[in-house]
Amino acid sequence: MKFIKMKQFFVLLALLCAIGVFLMSGPFQSMAYWGNDFTWYWIGVSFTYFLWLMGIVFLVVAITRKAKVKGKLIFGLSMLGIATLILLICGFLWTTFVIIAGMSGM
Repeated sequence: MKFIKMKQFFVLLALLCAIGVFLMSGPFQSMAYWGNDFTWYWIGVSFTYFLWLMGIVFLVVAITRKAKVKGKLIFGLSMLGIATLILLICGFLWTTFVIIAGMSGM
């Protein structure tokens, strides 16, 4: 049972990081207007990508954990892991799109 709880914990951490990537996309865009240069913008971008990377690491750790229980709980964790992976990929692509769009408008 301990293995299941650790696996759940890491999947939920990865999910929180994936949600955080989407939540950070708005603030780092507004950070472009702080000051005279783009220092704060790139700090926001770096933090967003770091959050994305942490989500990937948590998801990999959750996947490599072995669970000794089978059934609906493992299936649910697998579906949550897949949804988290999709969110992380979409968050990465969205952040990259925002950067490219912002830099091309300059």
